[in-house]
Amino acid sequence: MPNIPSIPAPRMDNNRLPSGVEVQQANALLRGGQRKEAAQAYFSAAKKYRSPDRERLILQAAELASLISDNSLTQSYLSTLGNRRLNPQNDARYRYIQGQMAISDANYVAALRLLPKNVKRLPEGLKRKILNARLSSAQLNGNTLVLATELVLQEPHLKQRHEVKLNHDRVWSQVSRLTESELNRARTQVRHPIMRGWLDLGFLVRISESDPVQLNRNIKKWQRNFSRHPANPQAAKMIRKIAVPIEPIVRRQPPVRTPSRTTRPVVNPRPIPAPVVNPKPLFPNRVTPPALPKTIRRVAAILPLSGSLGGVGQSLLSGIKKAQKDYASDIEVKTYDSNVGDIGSIYQKAVNSGVDFIIGPFSKTKIAQLSRVSALPVNTLSLNYIEQARLPTGLYQFGLLPEDESIQVAQKMLAKGYRNVAIIAPDSSWGRRLRDSFGTVYTRGGGNVRITINYANRNTNYSGVSKALTKKKASLEAIFLAASPTQAQGIQTVLRKNNLKPLPVFATSHIYSGINNSYKNVSLEGIRYTEIPWILEVVKMGLPQNAQYPRLRALGMDALMVARGLPKLRGGAVLNGRTGQIKVKRNGTLHRKLKWAKFNGGSPLPLSQ
Repeated sequence: MPNIPSIPAPRMDNNRLPSGVEVQQANALLRGGQRKEAAQAYFSAAKKYRSPDRERLILQAAELASLISDNSLTQSYLSTLGNRRLNPQNDARYRYIQGQMAISDANYVAALRLLPKNVKRLPEGLKRKILNARLSSAQLNGNTLVLATELVLQEPHLKQRHEVKLNHDRVWSQVSRLTESELNRARTQVRHPIMRGWLDLGFLVRISESDPVQLNRNIKKWQRNFSRHPANPQAAKMIRKIAVPIEPIVRRQPPVRTPSRTTRPVVNPRPIPAPVVNPKPLFPNRVTPPALPKTIRRVAAILPLSGSLGGVGQSLLSGIKKAQKDYASDIEVKTYDSNVGDIGSIYQKAVNSGVDFIIGPFSKTKIAQLSRVSALPVNTLSLNYIEQARLPTGLYQFGLLPEDESIQVAQKMLAKGYRNVAIIAPDSSWGRRLRDSFGTVYTRGGGNVRITINYANRNTNYSGVSKALTKKKASLEAIFLAASPTQAQGIQTVLRKNNLKPLPVFATSHIYSGINNSYKNVSLEGIRYTEIPWILEVVKMGLPQNAQYPRLRALGMDALMVARGLPKLRGGAVLNGRTGQIKVKRNGTLHRKLKWAKFNGGSPLPLSQ
């Protein structure tokens, strides 16, 4: 696979700086490597200039502060700009600095949202910095589709032919890593015509790669639909590599003449294969439902260690390895990449290796494929949930189920005596799940949902939320908020500005990324929310989170502990895990009860139950 080049470190761009003695002195400090002192000098100099030079110097100071990873100082400089209107170049610099802060916080999704997309009319130095930051964020994000899309979007800025060709190879390399279901889902959602062409080609190749003739037809059809697409060279190469099957030669038999008639050549017809009525069974032999082992010594972890979910799999594996090191050094863990090959074959390979227990897979699709049997040969703990009336014997489901948290929030609000509440949730499948599960438990407990506000999932303006709440404020006692960290910060800021602060807000752990950043989380002040013990423990000890998805890392830790303690759990015991208090239901699904926390000074503070 072609390597994505390392992203150069951002450099200061002194374009368009005003002249003056104070600015020259700041420039001298910068050339001498004294970045913090130079930042303060630029900021002090800004007071002597008018707009837009004043804002340009403030942004220069903020950018320098971001380069030394002092986000608190950066934010203090940016805050002096207030709501001032910025010209296009200064606005791009402002968003670039915000993107840099998000990158330093490892919030790469937010960085891509903040960094400008349209850089055509910007100075070359600023343009290059923004493009490099966007590519860096896409690469570090760990999402294959996001990286492929960013490569496509940046291609118009490439000037050399060899750079363009190399970029095509990189895009195709990323697209080729997506699974069939990921490709099919993405091609129905992506609107960019060039990216859509890459995804369509990848999907057609994936669904027909085992049938050379059909693959040939699909590629030619794609070429007709995308005759000017940059992927045509890749498509042409694949056609030339296809070996077209040769039809058998039919030998003509010598004619036999009779007085009554002339016989025609005898052609031996090719046998027609019988249609496949039933799919090949996942396990060739009848499986005996497994008994729970009293002790386990060998565990297989089947996780997505590559592809778009590679970051998820690595965080889960990191947690499993930590639990092995800290509590289960007597257990051997073998790892399998669930994205390399057919899940049935991978699972059978793990079974054949003689393991006592299997952890994984994570993908719902792959869990569903394993569930097409009445029993599994080895007790298996999937790290996600599927909705199926009857699960195979030996399959247990465990994960970070959002409904566990929304139900707990509903019970808490009822226990606090709140009988009239508002629900604020994104208009998405995830938002609807939290909204419906909360509403069902809350209303059954005697509560009354006075208003439900569904905001656009990609919204950045939440004024409509506050307006709707203001109309119902007199009848409301509290708010249930379902939101991501960025959404929660935006909504809470609007609520404060519109005098809705006195209403207590309850939420799930989704409002907090799990990575402590007090200056950014200060807008969440006062929110009570459910949180896993691991996050609170790390924050209390002041330790850095060393995983891209800290809660999934905690899930990995608990997975190994559940594997070891499943007999006791089946007997009604409770496991005090890193993700919460864990119980197992009769149908084999595991559920969690989390701790409570409240944001104080931008950091989560544990609350008593």
